[in-house]
Amino acid sequence: MYVQSLLAGALITTTAAAAEPMVFHTAYFPDATAVNLSVADKTLSADGSYDFDVMIRLTEVDAAGAVIYEDSVSHGARVRCSAPAKVLVGGLDYAVGATSVSPDIISWKEDLWRTVCGAPVS
Repeated sequence: MYVQSLLAGALITTTAAAAEPMVFHTAYFPDATAVNLSVADKTLSADGSYDFDVMIRLTEVDAAGAVIYEDSVSHGARVRCSAPAKVLVGGLDYAVGATSVSPDIISWKEDLWRTVCGAPVS
């Protein structure tokens, strides 16, 4: 799956998973399945260049909302809320928010940043 491969190389950090992950992005596919990305854990970053270290969970659901697949691994990311706002995934920084190269294109990284940083949704 495309989203799963995007997250597969993500930076892994060691944190305890939250009891109830918060869905921050849902991708819908033509076969009526959907993939939910959720924040399983959020802590202050161990890296001074970022504000938060987060653990992301991936769940695939069918049209009725039944879980088809739940990734057993949490995928790590780092988030910087202030300028230059960015999300670090798989060793690569992605500009988000006002510094995004493509502010018209909303990606899961933009949604993660908005959720973690409490940025307003337009």
